[in-house]
Amino acid sequence: MTTIRISAAQRDALRDHIVARLSGIGDLWRAVQDENFNTATRLGREFSDDLRLLLDDLGWGEEATGDVDLSAPPDVLRRVFDRLRATASSQRLSEEPELAELRALEQRNRLVSEACETVLAGLLGDEPN
Repeated sequence: MTTIRISAAQRDALRDHIVARLSGIGDLWRAVQDENFNTATRLGREFSDDLRLLLDDLGWGEEATGDVDLSAPPDVLRRVFDRLRATASSQRLSEEPELAELRALEQRNRLVSEACETVLAGLLGDEPN
């Protein structure tokens, strides 16, 4: 198998995403209690894969200092990264309207600041000596 390597920054982002996702592990328990075994099986596999990647490759709390070689089995990596790619894409799409609004506010604030500098500089030039 070819060694797959990710950067320290990618590792940290993945670790943070997976650790945050683990807060939903109670959904697995609820699915079992509700006898929704298809959902329980899906969630169980997802959390199992996430934990395996976290435990074997990403680690828990420390920041990565260099590139990280992934050693999890290819089937685990494929399931985790297919799901993460779909999640990231969906999240980007859902956040785009908010990001566009923030960009517009940033642009407006920049223009207001520029106008303030222009007007105040002009006023300073009009003051008597």
